[in-house]
Amino acid sequence: MNFQKLLAAAAIGSTVAFSSITMAASTTTTNEPKQSVGEYTSDAVLTTKVKAAIVAEKDLSALDVAVETTEGVVQLTGTVATAAQADLAARVTRDVNGVKQVKNLIKVDATKAK
Repeated sequence: MNFQKLLAAAAIGSTVAFSSITMAASTTTTNEPKQSVGEYTSDAVLTTKVKAAIVAEKDLSALDVAVETTEGVVQLTGTVATAAQADLAARVTRDVNGVKQVKNLIKVDATKAK
């Protein structure tokens, strides 16, 4: 089970790293970058750290929680089985160094209980 979590974290990290430069280059209608490469990379690194922290938490599934970061503000979305899991995801995220704010939009669906 730990190998599966490690593999999931590596896949998430690789995807974020490879997409960071591409996403930073996306432009607005004025052809100015939305974020600099450095800003986007910092957010991508922060997203990876948060995902890794969620993977490391045995009571959470990284497959249930999506993480997006913009300028240090982390938004959590997805669906978990209990309110305690939603709260845990927010608490784990707040504990990651560099997180400025957490927006917890995780929904609770009791039918997801194992």
